[in-house]
Amino acid sequence: MQQPDTPSSGVASGGAAPPAPASLCVKCHLHEATLDSRSQRVCSDCFTKFISAKCIKQVGIIGKDIRNPGTGAASQKKKYLLGLSLGVSSSVLVHLLNENVEYQLAKGRNAPFDLVIVHVDSSGLYPSSSSPGSVQETLEGYRKRYPRFEFRLVPLSAVLDLDTVDWRTLILPSSAVTPPENEQQLHALFFDRLSSPTSRADILRLFTRHLLISSARTESCHALLLGHTTTALAELTLAETAKGRGFSLPWQVNDGPVAVVSHSTAVPTEPITTTTTPTSQSSNATTTTTESQIQVYHPLRDLLRKELVIYATELMGTPSLASDLNIMIPNHPSSATQQAAAAVVSHKDLSIEEVMFRYFAEVEENYPSVVANVARTTGKLVRLLGGDSEPATGSHSSCGMCTMPLDEQGDERWRGELGDEDVEDDMTRSSAGRICYGCERSIRG
Repeated sequence: MQQPDTPSSGVASGGAAPPAPASLCVKCHLHEATLDSRSQRVCSDCFTKFISAKCIKQVGIIGKDIRNPGTGAASQKKKYLLGLSLGVSSSVLVHLLNENVEYQLAKGRNAPFDLVIVHVDSSGLYPSSSSPGSVQETLEGYRKRYPRFEFRLVPLSAVLDLDTVDWRTLILPSSAVTPPENEQQLHALFFDRLSSPTSRADILRLFTRHLLISSARTESCHALLLGHTTTALAELTLAETAKGRGFSLPWQVNDGPVAVVSHSTAVPTEPITTTTTPTSQSSNATTTTTESQIQVYHPLRDLLRKELVIYATELMGTPSLASDLNIMIPNHPSSATQQAAAAVVSHKDLSIEEVMFRYFAEVEENYPSVVANVARTTGKLVRLLGGDSEPATGSHSSCGMCTMPLDEQGDERWRGELGDEDVEDDMTRSSAGRICYGCERSIRG
């Protein structure tokens, strides 16, 4: 007997199952939800607006901070310097700031700020991976895409000309009569002599930071902008703590003024505030230390790295930002295969920074709130010296390498707990400068 057709069969005769109804964006309730944003299904338009709003909110805070009458910046146009690593975070930051300027100009207003973008070229340290020519070509792509901004390329070897590094802390071979002239010589003379990948990555990061701060002062910028995301700040927090530089976290992770110390009699370029303190280094010589301040901000501090990866690869038109500028997208170990492969890799050749990157890539994928909690908790730490309301007075000692205030008692506890009481105390070695425990471990192993 022939059975009658019933609607419960769900499949029309000779046809396919009807498509399931698309879910709508939980924010606008108009468009199809295609992305996950912090446990919510949203459309691409709302996701893009979310990324832009988080960044521009922080940029607005920067503008309010530097309008303080004490900075002398109220009556002049704001000028920022942005450190560009050519990675996804700093590249997205450039794009978002460009969008903000274009929006203001379209409204008939003046550009809210001038922006100088600096990339510190360390490609000479690893010539097999890239060449200065390829970096120049990449930077030219940025210039074409963002013609309103100025782009600068600074070689890593320029750090040798800076007086913000106390070069007495670096014990170079006695055969080095003249300083190295380029990255290859700097690598052979200095980086090759460091004891581990962590030491090399640490010193490279510090040299890059010195050059960005120096460039910001040379360009008379009101603030230095860094592309650190919530994820990057969490990575920095645990990495610096593991290296024995936890005392410096409020200066490295929080926004606000950071001291700039010059270890010579040279006067800094366009300092905001200066204090000169004579320091006796020996019975026959006197060195003058000049201290100033610069504002350092992280406009992407409320965004996760994975959110910026989605923004750069999927939501910025055709071609996307990532493909147009050849941005290297970090690999997140989201699949079981990637996690298994990462688990068997020896950590002997990995720096602490690389270990933290791998760790937070997995945490960010599965537990994003944990990443945010690390960054927010660190943001609550108070600067005991040279705080936001305390000007640079030269009353505290600074590390000759990382320029962070010295935690003398903490450094001594680190040495004692690790069985290094017999290590010569750098706090009393005037001929070699004064450095924190973290920098001592990086430089001398």
